[in-house]
Amino acid sequence: MHISDRQAAAPADPYAVALAAFAAPHGGDPVALFHAVRAMPYRSGPDRTPLGALRRGQGACTAKHLILRDALRLAGHRAEVELVEGDFAGAIPDHPSMPDALRAEIAQGGITDFHCRVRLSAQGQPHRRLDATWPDTLIPFGFATARGWDGTGDTAQAIARVRVAACVDDVLGEKARLLSALPPDAAARRLRFLRLLSDWLADVQGPRH
Repeated sequence: MHISDRQAAAPADPYAVALAAFAAPHGGDPVALFHAVRAMPYRSGPDRTPLGALRRGQGACTAKHLILRDALRLAGHRAEVELVEGDFAGAIPDHPSMPDALRAEIAQGGITDFHCRVRLSAQGQPHRRLDATWPDTLIPFGFATARGWDGTGDTAQAIARVRVAACVDDVLGEKARLLSALPPDAAARRLRFLRLLSDWLADVQGPRH
């Protein structure tokens, strides 16, 4: 029986295809890639994968920083995602347009979360810690964005006074593990806060995709 030496082409990985399309216009420039990811609206939802974020054009800190890490690696840069523990609510500015429940959570603070950022390394230079969480559309609401980052030093951070909890390739798995160790009350409060924040962001930044 004749066996053809032709091999069936393996199906393209949908995430690799979407990532390459996203990164292509920026020519591998880390500053341009950072700002392209940062421009994506922040949304926290059930699909926290980077492919889901690329398809929707929006995502929360986990998906956005996975996209940034992978786009930087695709361009030949050394990049890792750091998971950092901190008070996410305490870093959100209060604004009169927010619902009372969200403003109360912000005023109280103390919501533990495991936030993502990217550590960009270059030979002979200190690590640069990049936080692409907040787009410029949130400047009118008092959010500190990294609008002016030009590649020098760290960017503005979405959570201050953090503790680095992990730096691994399996960010989604490690974040799930860390969150599973939170006390039930703390986990429930975190989810409520993220839902309130995302609903308000959807109102001020436009409808969900």
